Amino acid sequence: MIASRRSFLAAAALAPLALAGKASAEPAVCYDPNALPLSQRSRRRALGYVDASPDPAKQCGRCSFFTAAAPGCGTCTMLSGGAVNGGSVCNSFARKSAT
Repeated sequence: MIASRRSFLAAAALAPLALAGKASAEPAVCYDPNALPLSQRSRRRALGYVDASPDPAKQCGRCSFFTAAAPGCGTCTMLSGGAVNGGSVCNSFARKSAT
């Protein structure tokens, strides 16, 4: 029984770390794609918008068109102020200046 108790306590101690890692890997939910007006859906499609950027250096949160709002979320000038995830990207990405 002591070995199983030790196993349980070890697993319980590591559980918060596993949950924290999983939570940070998930993109923020900033909008409901099904609730977007047709104009927003069309503009996103035309700009090649994707919710999860394959390149960590190119993410909406690092773009000059992005304005931060809630943690992990913001709006985009190219999308007429539409809500976006900070980790997303589109073909109009323009890196923010260093100043």
